[in-house]
Amino acid sequence: MNNRNRFVDRRTILRTAGSSLLLPALSSLAPLLAHANESAPDKVGPKRLCFVFFGLGVSLPPEGHVSHKDWHWFPHQLGTDYTFTKSTAALEPYRSQISFLSGLSHPRTRTMYSHSTGGYFLSGADPEAPAGNSISADQLYAQHVGVHTRYPFITMASEGGIGDFRRPNTLSYTSGGQPIPSIGTPRAVFEEMFGVQKGSKSDIQRAFRRDKSILDAVAPDLKNLHRDISAQDRARLDQYLTAVRALETRLDRAEAWLDIPKPDISENAFTLDTDPIADGPTSFIDAMYQLMHTAFLTDSTRMITYMKVKESPGDLAARFPEALGLPHHHSLSHDFNKEGGYKRWGCYDAYLSDRFAGFLKMMDETDDPHAEGSLLDNTVILYGSGTSDVHNPRNFPLVLAGGKNFGFKHGHHLRFEETVPMTNLLLTLMQQLGMEIGQFSDSTGRIPEILV
Repeated sequence: MNNRNRFVDRRTILRTAGSSLLLPALSSLAPLLAHANESAPDKVGPKRLCFVFFGLGVSLPPEGHVSHKDWHWFPHQLGTDYTFTKSTAALEPYRSQISFLSGLSHPRTRTMYSHSTGGYFLSGADPEAPAGNSISADQLYAQHVGVHTRYPFITMASEGGIGDFRRPNTLSYTSGGQPIPSIGTPRAVFEEMFGVQKGSKSDIQRAFRRDKSILDAVAPDLKNLHRDISAQDRARLDQYLTAVRALETRLDRAEAWLDIPKPDISENAFTLDTDPIADGPTSFIDAMYQLMHTAFLTDSTRMITYMKVKESPGDLAARFPEALGLPHHHSLSHDFNKEGGYKRWGCYDAYLSDRFAGFLKMMDETDDPHAEGSLLDNTVILYGSGTSDVHNPRNFPLVLAGGKNFGFKHGHHLRFEETVPMTNLLLTLMQQLGMEIGQFSDSTGRIPEILV
């Protein structure tokens, strides 16, 4: 068998496996549909928001190229009468629940180092500003909705932590522009949301108070130190202080929820310890999506971000294509002009679309235990990248999904002029979900085209 035929066979296998691999978790979680989170203090229909990011752009072969028809990520037609290409064909069953958005980007990051753009995807901040970043949309929305749930937000990634300022591992930033560490494995996400704390309530409370006492004792010394160090060291200390304040908030919140048990979720419903390289990325990615679905189903949180692939050439998620028999993700994005280059890149785009389609399937096929309709009807999901092709931070590939019960209109491909910043989209999402906010970052107005 020659290389070309072997490549096509592997592609066929990926499409056959498809999003159906996500389905077993649904039946194992069936009891939650009737009794989801009965102890939750808030029974108002939740308004959920979810951001899923993949870095390194998509295949966009130009007109006239042999791969243009099949492997161009965006549909070729505008409006409602568009045709899916092979890059996004897995999303076709959800045509009436999704919208393709093209042309949007962040004006202030169009000339920056492209591998850093992931950190600005949800903020649109000015990278030249003294803080370097500003609050991300997920954190602003978490301030609005987080009081109702055990976790105001969950920040996930295929690589945990914050990374560094040139190659961030997180989409989430505080009001001071500091990165919020992401949770990087299915096991860690499960333990955070559904792991059972050991010890009696009084033992746990003593532990919380001990930890808060330690933080209280350290805080004055840190403030004094802040006055006596260089500006560069002060910036590093500010990051540490932000982490300390976040820990204080988490301790207070965890103590407040001690009398409300976590949902009884069996870890056997998920594949928590898979190796995304040795075992392949499918079960790893699907487990993260399953955990997101379960978090929404149990009303553990109403705000989730997931950096599925960071905007970086050398890290774990960039190796996912290798585990599938394709070149490294960074090579896919740079070798587009070699024979078969756009097709190889497009096949990986199709794989990522297929995994996302599985998440939409779970959300769509799950009745919302807190509101009319499905989880998808009551959740707004933005799926996309902060670069288009070859690290170009313009024309972000974006799919908006769900939110039917919040007045979102789908089934079309909308193209916007470059003068329209992506923050207009983020502003519209937050306003439509009930936030009284007139502007976000460099927004210039709403995007009414996505609304009924």
